[in-house]
Amino acid sequence: MVVGRSGDPVILGLNAASAALTVSNIPFEGPVGAVRVGLVDGQIVINPDRDVMRRSQLDMIMTGTKEDRVVMIEMDGQQIEEEKILECFDEGFKSIRTLLNGMEQLRKEAGKEKKEFTPFTLNPKIEKDVAVVAESKLYYIFTDSRHDKISRDEAVRECMEDVFRSVEQSPQTSAAFSRLSKRIFRSIVTDTQIRCDGRSLTEFRPISSEVNLFNNLHGSAIFQRGQTQVAGTLTFDSPSAAFVPDSVSQLLGAQRKKMFMLHYEFPGFATNEMSVGRGVNRRELGHGMLAEKALRHVIPEEFPFSLRLACQVLESNGSSSMASACVGSLALMDAGVKIKNPVAGVAVGLVNDQEQDKYTLMTDILGIEDYLGDMDFKIAGSKDGFTAMQLDLKIKGLPKSVISDALKRGKDGINHVLGKMRETIAESRPAFKDSVPVIEKIDVNGFQRAVLFRSAGFNVKLIEAETGVKVEHEDDKKVALVAPNKEELEKAKEMIKKIVQDSSEIELDFGSIVTAKIVEVLERGIRVCVKEGTAPIYMPNSQLDARKVAHASALGMKVDDTIRAQYLGRDPTTGQHRLSRRSTKRPM
Repeated sequence: MVVGRSGDPVILGLNAASAALTVSNIPFEGPVGAVRVGLVDGQIVINPDRDVMRRSQLDMIMTGTKEDRVVMIEMDGQQIEEEKILECFDEGFKSIRTLLNGMEQLRKEAGKEKKEFTPFTLNPKIEKDVAVVAESKLYYIFTDSRHDKISRDEAVRECMEDVFRSVEQSPQTSAAFSRLSKRIFRSIVTDTQIRCDGRSLTEFRPISSEVNLFNNLHGSAIFQRGQTQVAGTLTFDSPSAAFVPDSVSQLLGAQRKKMFMLHYEFPGFATNEMSVGRGVNRRELGHGMLAEKALRHVIPEEFPFSLRLACQVLESNGSSSMASACVGSLALMDAGVKIKNPVAGVAVGLVNDQEQDKYTLMTDILGIEDYLGDMDFKIAGSKDGFTAMQLDLKIKGLPKSVISDALKRGKDGINHVLGKMRETIAESRPAFKDSVPVIEKIDVNGFQRAVLFRSAGFNVKLIEAETGVKVEHEDDKKVALVAPNKEELEKAKEMIKKIVQDSSEIELDFGSIVTAKIVEVLERGIRVCVKEGTAPIYMPNSQLDARKVAHASALGMKVDDTIRAQYLGRDPTTGQHRLSRRSTKRPM
């Protein structure tokens, strides 16, 4: 309803929703508590206000339950070390415990009796019949490492159709088949420590990459990990192309000016589907934002261009957002952007055997391991620390020990991927490509700037149409020229020089008396020429005489008459010359 300057609507909303569910009659296995963790000058800050967050090296949202179990993590940081992340968890849980105690107290004082919840139950006979038909087939499918994503999915689909023919086609049968598939898949992982594609728990899929796909592109790369393939293209643009959020977003703490933007696209053909044109969906926005967080802290602070990185998923079998972080890092280096460190990403999965209280972690998970597993923990970073994380869980939280093990897996995985990327490109290109735009700042006086940008920017638009050079305000004394190449830049500079000279070729001393010829009589003043062939100068009626004059004809003025006037310099706003006859009323 209202947010103060020190308020955090995200954290307030999470905790308010949890508290409302806790006191309601809705069945709820919470409560959960949420905090935002910052890191300022090495000091951990819990729920910092917006002013503090602007100085923070870390922005992490974490939610937890009783017994210090982590439910969700969303992290964005400047290459934060693993040990510091674990310290942040400890400090965060201190505040979460206080929140949970408050919610429990609220439930005791104002909570309603919970409604009874009857979970969905399977028909034991159908469950047994499905197992008889499909158990051995599914085990064979999930242990046959020759399958790829499409052939494995096709084999599972054929097995399900056999079940429908042998048992019956009903929601109960579908649910029984899904439960059986999940149980067999998970038991293979926990019992044999071997995954469905034959890899060990820490083994990566084959990785390959390539840069400079097309020389005319400012930066480009392609990254493939197993059956996940992403192409990335980087474009340099003018600083004015940077994204500026609306005022409300800025008041709520959004970045004032966004010079690096990542566009993530996941077309239907990436998963062998046909789809019609559509807008960006929520999944694409989330994955793109995660990949952007992974990369934005390694971009140089004072980079002269705004950067647009387009990541298109060409094929997907798990962790396309982390592949986008990898291909983005490669494209940035191919373009010659001197990033602080290359960035890579990996997804860590988990299977939880609740009966044995056993957690089995998997590095570089497939799509099916995400679907049938319990966790998708996306971790991105450089050799110096983590830059982004996102934890998605299907169980009621994880203890800190498992999170710590997952972070170690993530760190080892990042180093492995970085090693593969170094084989393709070890460091940023020493210089930009010839296709990269050229930026130059030139001095333009205030009155000349008014001429350059007057008439709704007519002159600026003319320059851009003829040369392709964008002319932009830089500060009170300079304008920035963004040109496709040096030749067009020089053409634009010549055009600007001519436009400015045409408007300022008359050089007069301030206070001097000049003779001018009337070339036009207007309702509100006159236009005069001081020199033949120069642009006329406008004199309003108020400057024609010491007395108030409604029209120049009242003084007997007409076209081709000459008058004497005093030069008063240029108007500081418009840059136009100013003449006054008030102190010299003697006609010639």
